[in-house]
Amino acid sequence: MPLKDNKVRVLIVDDSRLMRTVLKKALEKDPSIEVVGEAKNGEEAVRLTHELSPDVIIMDVVMPRMDGITAIRKIMSEKPTPILVFSSITQQGAKATIEAFEAGALEVIPKPGGMPTVLDLGELEKELIRKVKTLATVGRIKLIARTTLRSLSKKKKETRQYAQVFSVLAASTGGPQTLMSVVSRLSAKIPAGYLVVQHMPPLFTKSFADRLNSISEINFKEASEGDEVLAGHGYVAPGGYHMVVRMRKGKLVIELDRGPKVHGVRPAADVTLKSVAETVGRHTVVAVFTGMGCDGAEGSCLVRRAGGYIIAQDEKTSIVWGMPRCVIEKGCADKVLSLHQIPFEINKVLMKKLREKQVSVYV
Repeated sequence: MPLKDNKVRVLIVDDSRLMRTVLKKALEKDPSIEVVGEAKNGEEAVRLTHELSPDVIIMDVVMPRMDGITAIRKIMSEKPTPILVFSSITQQGAKATIEAFEAGALEVIPKPGGMPTVLDLGELEKELIRKVKTLATVGRIKLIARTTLRSLSKKKKETRQYAQVFSVLAASTGGPQTLMSVVSRLSAKIPAGYLVVQHMPPLFTKSFADRLNSISEINFKEASEGDEVLAGHGYVAPGGYHMVVRMRKGKLVIELDRGPKVHGVRPAADVTLKSVAETVGRHTVVAVFTGMGCDGAEGSCLVRRAGGYIIAQDEKTSIVWGMPRCVIEKGCADKVLSLHQIPFEINKVLMKKLREKQVSVYV
């Protein structure tokens, strides 16, 4: 983290001069942030990263000469630096943003569409400043060793069987690539249902769910109102909605809620976890991963009191050790594990809970 007497040094990368100006003015309203450079394409971004050694990079993804994704890959291989993606709210922009996360980016803020209002710009400024300051605390060593995940070629098992056990996966900053790594190691032989809460803007969650689906044996989708939680299926909370579960006629069903933000976010893991604790808590394994803030801590404690099992990611492998730290400090974690250990622990405990219910795994 930069010393208290030093400013957080930011490099802005966008092919639009107007957008670079907007970002610069927004960031420098905070006296602890300094924009040290601007680049209009990926080539300039790579060069200026070496020359200026910024603490944080704000990167557009769709640019001429060298796009943002290629630039992120080069930067992460040559001079790892925390990167915040500033992406268009379009299908193309959302898909590219997920590729950027896989390349090593840590956060995303959507570009305001149309003619943004003063209120929109005010919220954008607050979010930019908050996320830039958080990313400036990320040690460079944690940005190294990203695993490339390939899409599955084999056909997945389809089933209409209702889930017998459940897992909730919650994350924020650094979460997309973390969750990609985890879901690629979950076993489809277990008749479990998976609920994913990743702090992410609307539209981006659809592309994220599609990517999870392509690399996992589990069938992932963006959650919809009224979805029944099926075995071997995963449901990603859509951006802009809280995801809750209710028991209806013996079936666990998803409801989407546009209620107030919790911990400043929507979806919030605590909202999902509270509903899980009230319905299937004792049959549930919760894993809380990297992210700033304390979302997920209160809900994890409720699930644990209901008989569920709680895993927190350890400090060493967390990009930002905020959410899992809060779970641990509340005394609600059954295990504190590294990123690589967590999927195997989820599989193991889900199997144990199945045996307690005397339910067989798939063959």
